[in-house]
Amino acid sequence: MLSIDDTANLFLIKVSDDKMMVHLTVKPFDPENVDITVDNVLETLKAKGISFGIKEDAIKAALDKVRQENISVKNALIAEGEQPVHGKDGNIEFLFDASSKIGPLVGSDGRVDYHNTSIIESVKIKQPLARLIDPAPGKPGRNVYGGIVVPIQGKPCVLPVGENAKISDNDPKLLVSCIDGNVRYIGGVVSVKSCYMVDKDVDFGVGNIVSKGTVIVKGSVKSGFKLDVEGDVEVWDTVEDSIIKSKGNILVKGGFIGSGTGKIEAEGDVAVRFARNQTIVANNVKILREAIDCTIYAKNTVKAEGDRLSIAGGLVVAGTLIEVESLGSKKEIYTDVEVGVDYAAQQKQMNTRKETSDLRAALKKVDKELALLHEIKKSKGELTAKHADTFQQLLSRKEEIEKRLRDLPSGETVPVYKDAKVVVYKVVYPGVEIKIGEATMSILEECHNTTFYLFENEIKQSP
Repeated sequence: MLSIDDTANLFLIKVSDDKMMVHLTVKPFDPENVDITVDNVLETLKAKGISFGIKEDAIKAALDKVRQENISVKNALIAEGEQPVHGKDGNIEFLFDASSKIGPLVGSDGRVDYHNTSIIESVKIKQPLARLIDPAPGKPGRNVYGGIVVPIQGKPCVLPVGENAKISDNDPKLLVSCIDGNVRYIGGVVSVKSCYMVDKDVDFGVGNIVSKGTVIVKGSVKSGFKLDVEGDVEVWDTVEDSIIKSKGNILVKGGFIGSGTGKIEAEGDVAVRFARNQTIVANNVKILREAIDCTIYAKNTVKAEGDRLSIAGGLVVAGTLIEVESLGSKKEIYTDVEVGVDYAAQQKQMNTRKETSDLRAALKKVDKELALLHEIKKSKGELTAKHADTFQQLLSRKEEIEKRLRDLPSGETVPVYKDAKVVVYKVVYPGVEIKIGEATMSILEECHNTTFYLFENEIKQSP
């Protein structure tokens, strides 16, 4: 048998930086004068302290290839460690629907059941809400030197305890409700809100509603009334010219109709069956039929599912996506559709600009009055007590305005979502104007099954 020194210049063994793989490179050799055997390579591996995961078949295959073809074999894998199996983080098993999605139920036959639509999930006191799943342990691995490779262990999770929820007295891994109410998972915690049920219309017999919990109206909300709710709102019939505000989701099973003074505003999502001549502001907006002459602002998406008519007239603004069956109408009603800009950030920027302008105008007026008092003092030598008092008040006012100007946010540009798009599955009619970011396209003739998107600062179409 040849010694290691005799064959050292004919093959090279390289260990990866993570000590998990060994590669063999073999130069051509003349078997009649010198031969490299599997034992030669194994002896070298042993000398280097490599003892785990050795692939003798791979060593033999590499040497045979060099003998038979008289070519070099480079980086043949001849030893491999065992990778550790990392642990899995703990997680939460929700025992209710935590998705917060709103919309009608769709049967197996594809038919939509508007009557069974709901965003409210009721729970009883002590009812389990969520279960804590422990992290799964990892399994150690071994490197080619036989050393232990320690796995990354899973991180533990904690129960998302919110308002009116607590850890069970009998099971520290179980979250239960403290009250009868409606459960929600929002803001990273599970909360249970009390529910205010109105068994009839919201009218003069009920009045305006202010609630820290969930509100369910089994009738309509009549014109002129207000609902200010911290939980979800569910209206089983129509909403007229009224104001509904919610920190959760809002579902209107009927329509949102009136003369145009109504507004539905939610920090979560809004779903209505249809809307005409009203304003909706939400995170996501879903119109189950059509929206006619409405003003709709959505931070993320607007979807309208009306078959013959989806969105026609008015202004619809969404951050990332507007998805409809049809856009505009055969009567070529002007319809303004905008995507790609966060309307809330845009509105905040506009408010900041207006406030800055108002403060600068006020500062200019104060400076003018101060200049006038300086002239009086210069001509008369001193100010009267009344003028001196006014002078000090103006100085205080000037200092206050300057501080408010310094505290206003800087004029940051509103980001444009480059991937924003408008998807129309059936027809877009003339009279529609589409805006994505700063680019605008006016529709002059009907187009079908079209997606509008931004490419190199221009609006493009694709089927």
